[in-house]
Amino acid sequence: MRHLGSVLALVVVLVLTPTLPAAAQSSPFTPLPPPPQAPAPVPVRTPPSSSTDNGGLSAGAKMGLLLAGGLLIAGISWVIVRDARRSAPRRRGAKGGAQGGPGPAPKPAAAPGARGRPTGRGGNARKRARKRAKTR
Repeated sequence: MRHLGSVLALVVVLVLTPTLPAAAQSSPFTPLPPPPQAPAPVPVRTPPSSSTDNGGLSAGAKMGLLLAGGLLIAGISWVIVRDARRSAPRRRGAKGGAQGGPGPAPKPAAAPGARGRPTGRGGNARKRARKRAKTR
């Protein structure tokens, strides 16, 4: 019932609102007015020049820009590689340090059975026994 009242109110509002007159608008089907005529441009003659300079860079300037660009790329690459080496985790080699350098010796691996490490004996048998206990 509430929806019917709101729909009726909307219809009443739409019917009672005055429509704006469209008298100020022209018909969209009338032909377009002709475009204004522009005066023809007068060609300007320039005297022929004897120089062959095309306004580009000289060979020396091109080589300098190429060299500067190469140095810039090399510098950026060097900074990136230096930062990557500093940020990378250190790998432990056979000699104890990072890639054979001086440093603390690596800790020996814990023996089997120490600190809850698996001994390798009976591990599979225990797993099978647990599975059988769960299914029963």
